Amino acid sequence: MKLWFTDLLLGVRLALGGGRTSWVRLALTGAGIGIGVAVLLTASAVPSMLESREERDAASTPVLGKPRPGQDALYEQRWFTEFRGRGIDGRFVVATGPGAPVPPGVSRVPGDGELLVSPELAKLLDSPAGELLRERFPQERIGLLGQDALNAPHDLVFIAGDASVPRESERAILAFGGEGQIRELDPILSLLIMIGVVALLFPVLVFVGISTRLAGAERDRRLAALRLVGAGAHRVRRIAAGEALLGAFTGLAVGAVLFLVARQFVEELRLMGVSVFVSDVAPTPWLAVLIGVLVPVLAVVTSIVAMRRTVIEPLGVVRRTKPVRRVMWWRTIPIFVGTVALLSQSEALGGSEQNGSTTIVVGGILSLLLSIPLLLPWVVECAVGRLRGGAPSWQLAIRRLQLESGTAARVVGGVAVVLAGGIALQSVLASAESKILERPIEEADRTRLMVNLADSPPEGAHSAIERIERAAGVERVHPMWSLQYKFVGDDRYQSATVASCEALTTQATLPSCKDGDVFYMVDDQGHRDPADAQPELPGTKVNLVDGFGREERLGPQWTIPAYTRVGPPAEFKEHVGGGLLLTPAAVRDLGLPLSRLTVLVKVDPNQQDIAEHVRNAMASMTWRSYAYYFGASDPTERIKQFQSIRQGLLAGSLVTLLLAGASLLVLALEQVRERRRPLAVLAASGVPRGALGRSLLWQNAVPLALALVVSIAIGSGLAVLLLRIVAQPIVLDWTGMAILTAAAATLVAAVTALTLPSLRRATGALGLRSE
Repeated sequence: MKLWFTDLLLGVRLALGGGRTSWVRLALTGAGIGIGVAVLLTASAVPSMLESREERDAASTPVLGKPRPGQDALYEQRWFTEFRGRGIDGRFVVATGPGAPVPPGVSRVPGDGELLVSPELAKLLDSPAGELLRERFPQERIGLLGQDALNAPHDLVFIAGDASVPRESERAILAFGGEGQIRELDPILSLLIMIGVVALLFPVLVFVGISTRLAGAERDRRLAALRLVGAGAHRVRRIAAGEALLGAFTGLAVGAVLFLVARQFVEELRLMGVSVFVSDVAPTPWLAVLIGVLVPVLAVVTSIVAMRRTVIEPLGVVRRTKPVRRVMWWRTIPIFVGTVALLSQSEALGGSEQNGSTTIVVGGILSLLLSIPLLLPWVVECAVGRLRGGAPSWQLAIRRLQLESGTAARVVGGVAVVLAGGIALQSVLASAESKILERPIEEADRTRLMVNLADSPPEGAHSAIERIERAAGVERVHPMWSLQYKFVGDDRYQSATVASCEALTTQATLPSCKDGDVFYMVDDQGHRDPADAQPELPGTKVNLVDGFGREERLGPQWTIPAYTRVGPPAEFKEHVGGGLLLTPAAVRDLGLPLSRLTVLVKVDPNQQDIAEHVRNAMASMTWRSYAYYFGASDPTERIKQFQSIRQGLLAGSLVTLLLAGASLLVLALEQVRERRRPLAVLAASGVPRGALGRSLLWQNAVPLALALVVSIAIGSGLAVLLLRIVAQPIVLDWTGMAILTAAAATLVAAVTALTLPSLRRATGALGLRSE
């Protein structure tokens, strides 16, 4: 063990003691591995982010029950409002005593008229942009909500004290910390996550492996010198492992620093409206340990594998110039295994029951994507082996690839995995988007706004209607009441809409209307709900009901009168409900108060912030009211959301492509540095530098072009197999393929351009000097 430690330490000293060249090599290796480690640490923090959100969600879940005599409890009413498209979630609470449970993130339960807000909501209220919103929060602000009360740093949340909150004995909050809600992801979203994890992280491992193989020629010369002074072959390999370990540990340190610095800015980053706290971005311990072990092991293994065809002797280093010809048959095994695995899951995630196996799906994706770096060396070797003739620059590049194509194929293998994964991701999203595009898209009605009022006595309802009428931009107000009833001998509840003829005209296409008329609105199938075999028939006896649950009060029996069947307005089919439509005279003598007032508000669509003015008019109703503006729910937003997700994933693929391109650049620079003497000899012999530069371009472009062919083929096949799993139409994203292909081509040109300064120095007269 002492000998192992001594040899490893000698390798570290040799790697550090080689002067400026050694330090440059160590810096390049550390930077390359560090970028990969930072990405891996970020990926390992994803479980922690999700777990932290779930823990906060579970900690804030109330435990409901009936309080014991003398036990203090908390009662709450949830309320949701919006401000210029941003949702604001709030709770109005009242405590029965000092022993009432306190919500997480709060030091005490706010009293009547007191308000606690999230930092983001406080910032919005205090800004000029929140001037219109301040009218909805007249309470006294006593502080800010802590992190335990929030899911994300940009949440708009508040808790307000309100003594008018009803105290239903069965709905008392006795504690906080119930079971969090388990969220099941949409099958397509689950599939996207599986593809993304495999496709976007695998190139990082490729980059780490490539970075540990830098400066192979110079390392081999040092090892030959060690053999000359008496070191054995096994000891030389241990010393080489020490050099690789130094680069790996340097990369681990650089990666950890990059991760810690980057996580300080994570709260400012919002992906599709979602953000996380800095404290949530903590690597999962076992994954962090795995990364800390995997990177040095990968460095050592890569270093040893790189020397497998190298004979280190005291008088120099000899490479076997005729490597064993690569065979194809075993390289295709992962393709067949992955295809069979994914075919076995066809339609497993697309039906009403999700009976697919995540392990098999991930294994199939991993197998297909791993086949790319296995297949590429054979493809590149076969392709360049058959190429002959051409311009001098082309011949120089092809001859270099014929001598050693494995390294170039391994580097572009990471690029090809990114491309294949990106093609599969984009195609799955394109298929999901195509289903949305097939649906008819109706324009949003920007002239209507609905206000729902709960538990409003008649005098309070009339006051609310008057306030709405006075709001800026309101043109007409149509109050509509609900009449609750249930069938005799049956627990099915239904409701009828009671409103004036003018209001009912906005809800249905009426042939004519006068007070006392009764209508029944049906859909295309003849009933309001596909689950109902028959609608309410004239003459059916029902019991009128006031309230729900324990507060339910049974009213008199009522016979459904004769009615006229009508249909919904042609332009607003999705925004109206079916069932009985009654004019006031038809229910005047029932003797049961109407409940659930809904106010249809006709507004001027040209009035700025029209929805906010109406919501402010209802501010005094707090949790008793909710306003919904049809103009804020344009169906085309669904397409925009999918397009934004596709653009985000495409951006992620391009970023990972840049990471793979960085490995290509590092390798290209290192190869120029190692070949500076042959390049200088060629330049001195009369070969133009332009021809040498073009040879570098072809040397990078040929393997990448072959990688594009392989990645498009496997990526398209993977997309077809995945779409069969979720039973979606087969749609290939040709635009995404074109963008990724163009990005790869641009990457080759950029890498070659960045290599030219190093080539110019290598081909100078000083490159001929020998020591």
